[in-house]
Amino acid sequence: MDAFKKRPAMTQIYASYLAKFLSQKEVADFLLGQLKGGLLVDWQTMWTLAALSQQSKADDDAVKVAISILKDGGRHEALRAVAAIFSGKFGDHSRRKALIGYYASVTPYIQAAIYFSSRSWPPVERSNAKASWGSHIALNALLTVALAKN
Repeated sequence: MDAFKKRPAMTQIYASYLAKFLSQKEVADFLLGQLKGGLLVDWQTMWTLAALSQQSKADDDAVKVAISILKDGGRHEALRAVAAIFSGKFGDHSRRKALIGYYASVTPYIQAAIYFSSRSWPPVERSNAKASWGSHIALNALLTVALAKN
């Protein structure tokens, strides 16, 4: 964890390594602290979120941070897409409703990420997402086929 701060260019490698130890509260708290700190650039934030995505359950603070990243139009589109997937995977019903609300105001790439995140939603919500967005854009049509095979 000390090296994470000393060598920011190695964020991808360190985040991937630390993801294997997320069952230790200290590691999960460290990565969440990195997200909350606001000192990471977009690509570092993306790898940190990706590492935290390896958990079976995420802290609501992490979901709040992910939602704020998604809402920030100044952030890179790929990071916002990862934040949408994270929020959809770990968010509760109110967070999923917020994602549904953001859908119309984001780019097709982020829309596809929101639709992809519906794979971990309860069956009724997942079915509603498929009915609403399944053929909305070409990428979603491909996702619909892939999600059906899962």
